[in-house]
Amino acid sequence: MNKISLSIATLLAIASTSAFSQTITFTGSAHCSEDTVKKTSAINELIASNGDLSALKELSLENVGATANGYFIFNPTFSRTSRYFNCAIPLNDNIGQYQLTVHGTTQGLNNSFGGCSISQIKKVNDGNSEVWLKYRTGQGFDWISISDLNNSSKQSVNFTTSLDNNYQDNSILSLTCRTTWQQGTVSVGQIEINY
Repeated sequence: MNKISLSIATLLAIASTSAFSQTITFTGSAHCSEDTVKKTSAINELIASNGDLSALKELSLENVGATANGYFIFNPTFSRTSRYFNCAIPLNDNIGQYQLTVHGTTQGLNNSFGGCSISQIKKVNDGNSEVWLKYRTGQGFDWISISDLNNSSKQSVNFTTSLDNNYQDNSILSLTCRTTWQQGTVSVGQIEINY
């Protein structure tokens, strides 16, 4: 009888920990993009100050966008403090508490702030209709905090935190990110949701 009780207890323990754990991985290249309103404004300012041809040349030298290996890379050559990129990850009603891990790279950062803030966008009923509202989680990271500033070479970095979706359907995890103001390249490769 004790062996049966022990076997049932062991099976329940295994089922409650590993069988219900699921990880979903999203690529930066498919789920991140630069904010087009901020980029357009920056381009218009560059054209106004430098002219069309010079602005086009500088724009062509930028290293911003999706890469073939699944990363979204961000190293703008102008208006670095006003431009940023967003990553949007769909959540569903199967997800309650979850662990978020962001994997990326940094290279050549200067010692200034630039990072990602984390929000959730939820569809709510305001009494008349359903609207999308953005809620800040109070969480995020600075690229320099997860990088070795003594290493100017390309380095892999990651950030992990715990969040709660409250099993809500029609919810989006949102990362709003920018690089350091003077120099440096950042990228998001994978975003993992473990629940």
